[in-house]
Amino acid sequence: MVTQRTVEQLIEILKRDARRALKMSVRGFPKPYYCSFLLKDVHWFNTWASSGSTCRSQTDRSRNVNCDLRLGSYDYDQIVEGGLLEHDEELESLSHSTVPVDDNNFDGLRITVWKLLESKFREAIADYNQKEASRISMRDPNNGLKSFSRTKRAAYRHLSRMEKVDPDGWNKFCKKASLWMVELPKLSGSWVEFDASQETKIFVSTEGTVVAQNSQVFSLTANFHKLTKEGSRLEQELVINCGSIKELPDFALFKELALEKYEKLMRISRATKIHAFSGPVLLHPGPAGLLFHEAVGHRLEGSRLLSSGEGQTFKDQEGKQLLKIPVTVRDNPLLKEFNGERCIGSYTYDDEGVKAADTVLIKDGILNDYLTTRAAIKPGKFQSNGHARTKLNQRPISRMGVTIIETKNGLPIDRLKERLIQEIRRQKKPFGMIVYETSGGETDTTNYDFQAFSGDIAYATLVYPTGREVPVRGVNFVGTPLQSLSNIIAMGDSPEIDNGFCGAESGLLPITTISPAALLSNLELQGKDEELVTPHILQRPKSLHRKRKRSKQRRRS
Repeated sequence: MVTQRTVEQLIEILKRDARRALKMSVRGFPKPYYCSFLLKDVHWFNTWASSGSTCRSQTDRSRNVNCDLRLGSYDYDQIVEGGLLEHDEELESLSHSTVPVDDNNFDGLRITVWKLLESKFREAIADYNQKEASRISMRDPNNGLKSFSRTKRAAYRHLSRMEKVDPDGWNKFCKKASLWMVELPKLSGSWVEFDASQETKIFVSTEGTVVAQNSQVFSLTANFHKLTKEGSRLEQELVINCGSIKELPDFALFKELALEKYEKLMRISRATKIHAFSGPVLLHPGPAGLLFHEAVGHRLEGSRLLSSGEGQTFKDQEGKQLLKIPVTVRDNPLLKEFNGERCIGSYTYDDEGVKAADTVLIKDGILNDYLTTRAAIKPGKFQSNGHARTKLNQRPISRMGVTIIETKNGLPIDRLKERLIQEIRRQKKPFGMIVYETSGGETDTTNYDFQAFSGDIAYATLVYPTGREVPVRGVNFVGTPLQSLSNIIAMGDSPEIDNGFCGAESGLLPITTISPAALLSNLELQGKDEELVTPHILQRPKSLHRKRKRSKQRRRS
């Protein structure tokens, strides 16, 4: 891990180069008024095993520097479209963003940062000129908004102790787990993976802000898949993302959790297959959190309100009723734990050096605020609420951290099922649905396409008016944001934490969603996109390990 002494050395180097950046000038072009560096030092370990054999075991260390160099003034600089489009992989500056990891000689770092600044300055001038040229023929909808808001100088150093990762131990764990999994009957394949990412992050700016903080995320994944007679590939995954190795299961608990997924896969393989559905749906906490994340979260990212290519579903909707029941949605990256589990989406300062704030987005069903960066989304006095985030080289844009869905008068899950059955009968539907688990989701927020979202259903049941449940497969839920939110008629009383990852323009980032269950009067489901494949031509090889094991048992007897 990066030592305290090394951190202080890196801070001084970056501070010195940030000040040097403001001296750059070319006659006839605007000068830099602000420069910041975001350095991320990452230690990574990954091991992946299948059928009792290690398929991959890798250890890596990388160091990356992101530079934000702005020309002109706080009122007007070269950034356009909320920074959403600044991800051209052909930019010269990207080739200088990966820096040496040598902590004994920083000359390589200094040279690389020098090249980074030079290329960033040239790119910034080109962007500024292009922005100026566009004003001749195109109206800027963000005219009058400050390009970059001022913020108070901050000093924060919190380098928490990183946990020790045992590569050999996790190699053995994954091999042992995958060997146990492969012996389960009627599977087409399986694998298990462990991943550890430990990051030291340093931010410095010409405003005098210095931030140094650590974070770590550990993931354990087990995948089971089965090929049906008709050629459908069915899957179940056990995914555990956490902020401490201590929160990962031991082998006995792993087997217990994985066996539950295996049994669900066997039930799904015999389940009724449907192709479409529209009616009452009860979403358990995980799927309900996914719905809010996809339908609401991304559309309340303030950076999207500055882009003409975005649908801007909720722009200028503050004070408008979005839900018919009193649901509050907030994003609080400062929340470190929930019910004893660490929130992997938590952080103290964002990637623009602003302290994160507990931000109430929807209050009692009424739109209240947006997730923001230092780019002003409103005229007049504006302050970021500390939600600017990036993975590596991308410009930080507003992203979710720890999203919390709260409600008044929530109901126990049994009572929600009763309400579901009542709704099925009221609508005279043949059945409704309970979605127990999802495996991911996606949404499109651009105005080029439909304003819709989807959730990948991992396990669900049809619920008949009698209350009988039957496993079902073949569909995912879809919807449009405004309609889906207005269809929520009740919420649960027991929120659950879901640690995962979210991808957007600024990269794949850890997030946490805390949500109770949700009952919708109507949600539409559509058939899964799947490609039918033919069965295996050759018979599966028999395990040599199993043969040796039986041979030893016979010799002992």
